[in-house]
Amino acid sequence: MPEPTRPLYFAVCGKGGVGKTAISALLARVLLEQGVRPLLLVDGDPVGGLVSAVGERAPRTLGQVRAELIAMARGAEARERIADQLDYLVQEALVEREGYALLAMGHRRERGCYCPVNTLLRDAIDLISTPYAAVLIDAEAGIEQINRQVTRRVDRVVAVTDGSARGAEAVRLIAELVGADRVRVVVNRADRAGELPAAVDLVGLVPEDPLVRGFDREGRPLWELPGDAPALVAVQRIAAGLSSERREA
Repeated sequence: MPEPTRPLYFAVCGKGGVGKTAISALLARVLLEQGVRPLLLVDGDPVGGLVSAVGERAPRTLGQVRAELIAMARGAEARERIADQLDYLVQEALVEREGYALLAMGHRRERGCYCPVNTLLRDAIDLISTPYAAVLIDAEAGIEQINRQVTRRVDRVVAVTDGSARGAEAVRLIAELVGADRVRVVVNRADRAGELPAAVDLVGLVPEDPLVRGFDREGRPLWELPGDAPALVAVQRIAAGLSSERREA
């Protein structure tokens, strides 16, 4: 009997403000339309965004799961209780729909390092990802989750930039951390890539799209964009390239 195929892992990364969450939401929509199902969507940014961008709500987050685990750890036989409850609590945080599921990290509720929740996010993804055809992670702004190895299994890091020098610097740092061969660059809301590391592959430019801007302003899910929206059409081409690359590997 053949072994189950390991899910295809994507992580969408970049500096703050480049439109990373919008690209994540559109890429998720296109993957579903291309038949990549079931799809696990992970809102890995503490400030959130992907949840609302796809028109969902997360009644429980991994931050809340961590708080419950901490409460358990204060009691007797803490290790055994946590081991018994981790799978259950993570499943409780999973929003399941037809063809996809969604897991949210949640907001930061305390001062200091957020790495314990990053570690829980990494372990939760490992715990539940097996049945899925693909996992798409909307990572937090910057490179912290890459440093914490949240993206350790990722096949392709989709590094989003806006054509600026700072955006290019974020791409360079991402390439150094994960290896340039795993990085695919998307330029968002710009007509040129700017300076990029020579070893990374540019997979597409997504134009400035008034429809996306309007939907964001009104709080409307980007999954409701019309099929001919320029940003969506551009992401369709990008997703087709990423999928064909995986099939050829």
